[in-house]
Amino acid sequence: MLIPLQSARPTLKAPLITSFLILTNVVIFLYQFIHDRYGPYPVSYAYGAIPYELTRLRDLPPRISYPVPITLITSLFLHGGILHLVGNMLYLYAFGSNVENAFGHLKFLIFYLLCGVSATLSYVILNFNSRVPLIGASGAIAGVMGAHFLLFPRARIKCLLLFFIVSFPAAVVILPWIVIQILNLMSPGSSHIAFIAHVTGFFLGMFLAKKFRSKWILKSTDINW
Repeated sequence: MLIPLQSARPTLKAPLITSFLILTNVVIFLYQFIHDRYGPYPVSYAYGAIPYELTRLRDLPPRISYPVPITLITSLFLHGGILHLVGNMLYLYAFGSNVENAFGHLKFLIFYLLCGVSATLSYVILNFNSRVPLIGASGAIAGVMGAHFLLFPRARIKCLLLFFIVSFPAAVVILPWIVIQILNLMSPGSSHIAFIAHVTGFFLGMFLAKKFRSKWILKSTDINW
């Protein structure tokens, strides 16, 4: 199994938003861990995206002091465990810098949130009666991977393979990942895992990168197939 670590492709600007997102996710995870251990209720049930709540705009206990749709964003910064967090942050670090460099800081943040919210909505629509919270940045990061796959398929990604660090073209790393997500989505009994969010985020990321390439992507960035 390939574990992406970082891009070997130099960028023109520091990935400020990517770094900010990683730091924010880590800090919130620490808060979540402490609160879940000592607080009166799990953070995921207050700030996670619960399909039953979102499709009915009805807040179930524990109550929150802001509109339920806000959880479409807050859920993107919660994680189900240390492995969930580390895995997501590794993928974001490996693929985020190139995409952020291409889009620019603010547009990359908008792109990230849009992919994440859309991915979550796809899961909510298909599981509208579920009272189990959906959490995690996977849908947003899948969008980043989709954009990277379209814009930088040949960029070398340093990966951990067993005990060795090797580099592969991004397409070689990303393509097997999305194929696995699609196969899992099509397999029976996968509804409890948000494969639909991963697939939606990925293809939306590709679509947006292609749609706005001439408007959003910085002219100074080398983008070639």
